[in-house]
Amino acid sequence: MKIDYASDLHANHWMTWTNNQMKWEYRTRQLTNRLIENGHGEVLVLPGDFSEWNNQALWILDEAAKSYERVYFTFGNHDLYLISKNQRKKYIDSLGRLNDLVTRASEIPNVIPLIKNVDTFKGKVFAGDAMWYLPKTQKDWDFYRGVSNDSEYIKINGHTANDIPRKLYKDSMDWYDTIEDVEIDVFVSHVPPIHNPFSPFEPNGCYMTTLPFMNAKHWICGHDHMQREFSKDGVNFHMNAIGYAQDYSNYPQRNVIPEGKIDEYKSFGIKTFEI
Repeated sequence: MKIDYASDLHANHWMTWTNNQMKWEYRTRQLTNRLIENGHGEVLVLPGDFSEWNNQALWILDEAAKSYERVYFTFGNHDLYLISKNQRKKYIDSLGRLNDLVTRASEIPNVIPLIKNVDTFKGKVFAGDAMWYLPKTQKDWDFYRGVSNDSEYIKINGHTANDIPRKLYKDSMDWYDTIEDVEIDVFVSHVPPIHNPFSPFEPNGCYMTTLPFMNAKHWICGHDHMQREFSKDGVNFHMNAIGYAQDYSNYPQRNVIPEGKIDEYKSFGIKTFEI
C-alpha cells in the first residue's frame, strides 16, 4: 500500500480569506490539486493545521477525496483557533469549532477522522489523534504564554489558558493508554512524540509530546514545520510540513498557485512511502 502525506498546510496563508467565497473556494481547490498532483498512493494522510477557517479545511478534504480511496486526517493547533468575533459567536469555543469540522468532514465520502480513533483499511491498521503537548519546564511555559499563539486563540469554556494544554494532553493520553496492545501500522498525530533530530532548535515542550510507549511501525506527524524522514526507537517517522507561504524563498505572492521550485530546501507537494 502506498501512502501520500503532508501536514501543516496552513492554506489561508496561501489562499487568503476573501468576501468572495466562490473565488476563495476555487483557489483552495486549485491549491489542493497542486499539492497532490504527484501523488501515487491509495491513501492520503493529512495530520492537521489545515486553516484557521473550517470551510477551507473542508474544501481541501473534499477535493482530495476525489483522488484517493481513503483520506485520513487529524487536527492541529491552528484548527482550534478562534481568530474572529464571528467565530467565537458561532462555535462558542475551540472544541465547538473542532466538532463542526469533524461532523462535516465525516459526511465526505472516503474521509475518516483519526481523532482518538482506530481504523483498518485493506488489512492495515491506522490510528491517530492530535496527541497534544504539555509544557514542562518554566522555559516551555514562558514560550507557551509569551510566544505561541495557542495561548491566545485556543479557548475552552471553563478553562484558563494554562489549563487548556493540561486538559488536551490528558484527553489524548487517556485515549492513547487504551491502545497499548493494538498493533498499529501507521499512527497519525499532529504533534511529534519525539524531538526531531534534524531540528536546528533546542527541544521545546510545546513542539513535542511525551508518550509511555510507541507501538506503530510508521508515524506521520508535523507541527515543527520540517520535511524529514528518519527512524528512531524502531519507528519510521515521516514529516512533510508545507508550512507558511512566506517561508518559501521563491514564492511570488499569495493567492497564486505555486509552480516549479519555490525554495532551495522545502518543496510544495505530498510525499509518498509504501508499507
